[in-house]
Amino acid sequence: MRRWLGGTLAAVAVTGGLVAGSGVALADDGGGGGNGGSGGSGTDVVCTQRIPKALARIDTLLTRIDGDASTRGSTAWLQGRANRVRATHPALADLLDQRAADRPATIQELRTLQTQLQDVQRKDCA
Repeated sequence: MRRWLGGTLAAVAVTGGLVAGSGVALADDGGGGGNGGSGGSGTDVVCTQRIPKALARIDTLLTRIDGDASTRGSTAWLQGRANRVRATHPALADLLDQRAADRPATIQELRTLQTQLQDVQRKDCA
């Protein structure tokens, strides 16, 4: 989860740079682009593919985190698993408890990222 979130944050930074920087790049080379494309293809891909996929992934993660004890990876599932293994594997139980405790911060990061992506989509992709 953390690895994906870090990768997503990096992707968003790159995506934001593509969307924000594409106007400058197009102005510099006359709009033809360096790859023989139509000039706006980088922004089009970001707006039509990358941002919607990232938003869908965030929705999936938020749904999973908020799931019940039968949803693998949910906060309730982590707590239940920690309780089941506490007697035999206390270190694993502590790790699972820590992951469950980190979930509110993860949810906040995901919601912030979601808002940022929606702002880029609204401002730069309209």
